[in-house]
Amino acid sequence: MREQLPHRAAPTGAGQRHRTLTVGFFGTSIMEHLEAFNAQMTNQATLPAIGSTVTVEGWRWRGWVHRLALSLRATWPHVGFEIRNHGQGGATSRDIAGIVERDLATGAGYDLAFLGVGINDVWRHFQGRLSEAVDLNEYTQHLEAMLGRLGGSTRTTIVMSETPFGPLEDPDTVTAMNGELARYNEAARAAAAAHGALFLDVWTPFSAAARHLAPADGDDPAGLWSDGVHLTELGDTLLLQQAERLLTEHQIIDRLLSSRPRGKGSG
Repeated sequence: MREQLPHRAAPTGAGQRHRTLTVGFFGTSIMEHLEAFNAQMTNQATLPAIGSTVTVEGWRWRGWVHRLALSLRATWPHVGFEIRNHGQGGATSRDIAGIVERDLATGAGYDLAFLGVGINDVWRHFQGRLSEAVDLNEYTQHLEAMLGRLGGSTRTTIVMSETPFGPLEDPDTVTAMNGELARYNEAARAAAAAHGALFLDVWTPFSAAARHLAPADGDDPAGLWSDGVHLTELGDTLLLQQAERLLTEHQIIDRLLSSRPRGKGSG
C-alpha cells in the first residue's frame, strides 16, 4: 500500500542532493481513509453533467494522510517522499500489531512512522463484539511490541492519540466510550515516552473544536465527523494541522535530511 509521490531534482547549481524519505502510517480507517473515484470526476474541465451516472473505478487514499503527503512534497520539492499507508479500516491494535510484524519481517524500514490505534479496541466492546474487543492490558502489550519493533527499523516514530467519538450513540454512551478511550490514549502517551517516541495529542484540539462547533440547541456537533467516528474534510484538516505543527516544532524533516540515513527505507 504505497502512494509514491514523484520527485523533482534540485535546480542546477542549487548544491542540494536529492534524497528520498520513506514515511509509514500504521492505524485504522482514520489513516486509511479510502474514497471511491472515477477518472471522469478528476478533471475540472471535463466534469460529467449534473445528473450523470458514473461507475466507481476504484478506491484511493484521501484524508489527512494524503494531504500531509502533498504538504511534504510542496514544502520540500527537492526531496522524494515514499508514502506507505498501512491503515486498515476496522483494525484493532491486535490487527495492527500483525501488520507491523509482517511488514518489518520483509526488511522494510522507515525514516518516519506514525502509529495510531485504540479506537476500534474500545468501540468493539461497546458494540458487543467482545471477541474482537481489546482490553487495556492487551492494548498496552501490543503497543509496546509495535514500538519495540519500529524502534529498530524507524528513525523517528510518532505515536498519535485517537480522536474522540462524536455523536455515534446516545450522549451517555458516547461519554462512557470517550472515558474509556481516554485511558487508552494515556497508555499510548506513556508507551511513547518509554520508547523514546514522540506523542501527538489530537484528542485535546479535537475535543475543543467539537465544543465550539456544537449547536446551541444540543443537536449533533457538525463538521468533524461524518458518522461519529470517521472524519469529514474539516476533521481531516484539523488532524493535518496537528501533524504539521509537530513536524515543524521538532524540525523532524530537516533533521532526517541532515542526518545519516538508516535502514532499507531511507533514501
